[in-house]
Amino acid sequence: MGCRKKGVFLVLLLQMLLPASLHAAMQLIYPAEKSWVYRSDYLIVKTNDSSISGIKLTVNGVDSEILQISSSDYRKLFQDILIVQPVWDAGKNTLLIEGYNGGQKVQSIATEIFYNPLGDRSLVPQEFIETTLHSAENEKICAICHVMTASSDKKASQNPASSPCATCHQKLVKVKYPHEPAVNFSCQYCHVKTDKPRHGTARRDSTLCVECHSDKTDEIKKNTFKHGPVAAGYCEICHDAHGSDFPGFMRRPINEVCLSCHEKIGKGPHVLRNTSQKGHPLSGKNDISPKRKGKELSCVSCHDPHGGVVRYFLQSRKEERMALCQFCHNK
Repeated sequence: MGCRKKGVFLVLLLQMLLPASLHAAMQLIYPAEKSWVYRSDYLIVKTNDSSISGIKLTVNGVDSEILQISSSDYRKLFQDILIVQPVWDAGKNTLLIEGYNGGQKVQSIATEIFYNPLGDRSLVPQEFIETTLHSAENEKICAICHVMTASSDKKASQNPASSPCATCHQKLVKVKYPHEPAVNFSCQYCHVKTDKPRHGTARRDSTLCVECHSDKTDEIKKNTFKHGPVAAGYCEICHDAHGSDFPGFMRRPINEVCLSCHEKIGKGPHVLRNTSQKGHPLSGKNDISPKRKGKELSCVSCHDPHGGVVRYFLQSRKEERMALCQFCHNK
C-alpha cells in the first residue's frame, strides 16, 4: 500500500513539474480541424496554456508574424484566445498554428480547411466534416466575453445595436447588397435556438425562402422545365441568404456561379460557330435585351436561372430559337 501511495505522489509531482505545454494542448475552436467552411470569416484558437506568449499562423505556406497575446491588456480582454480573420483560397487550404514561449516553439497544430464559397456539400471531399461555432462546448468559451443567453426580446430586436448577434456577425451584412432581414439582424426569423446545429436553420430549403418570396413560387410554378437546384429547393446554392456584393444576393458573379456547374459551356464555342470560330460571347458586352438593357451580357441574358416553359430556360419563352436571338439581333 505504501508503494502505491508513493507512486501516485510521484505522478502528481511530475504533472506539477512538467511544462504546461506538455499536458495542455492548443485547441482550434473554429473552424474545426479538417472541416469545411463557406465563409472566410473567423479563425479562433485557444492556447489552454498561459506560458504561450505568441502564435504564428501559416496558411498555404504564407507565414504571419508571431502574434503577441501575452500583454496584461490582451489577457484581460481575450485571456488565452486568439481571433483573426483569415483569407482562404477556394478549395483545400493548409493551416499550421504554432504556439511560442518567447522565441521558442512549444506547440503546434497542422490541419487542412476546405473553403467552399458556394456552400454546396457535394463539392466538398468526404474527409472534411461540417463545422459550427455554436456548439454548447464552444459557447462556454465565448461566454467569457459574450452574452450567449440573451433574452427573446433582444434576439427578436430589429435594432442591430441591441442585437446579441451583431457583435460577431456584422461582417455578414457589410456587403453591397444586404438581405433585409439580415441587415436588420432579425435573426430569429430564420435561426432558431433549438435547431441543430444550435442557432442553425431547421429548413435549409426553399420552404423557408418562399414565406417571403411567394411571388417567385408563383412564377416558378408556371414553368414546364425547372432548373435542378430550384426543383430541389436549394436556393442557397446560388444565393447567399445574408446578402452579397453581387445583385440578387448571388454568391459570386452570375457567370461564375453558372459555370461552376456548367463547366463545359465555358471551355468552347457556345451555341454556334461563326466565321471567327468563337461562338456566342458569354460576357464582356453590353446587354441590349429588353429585360436587362444597360447591364453586362451574362448567362441570364438568354436563360432564366429558375426555369422556363421551353427547354434551356430561354428568356423568350418560345420554342423557336430565333425568337430569342431577335431580342438583340432584330434587324
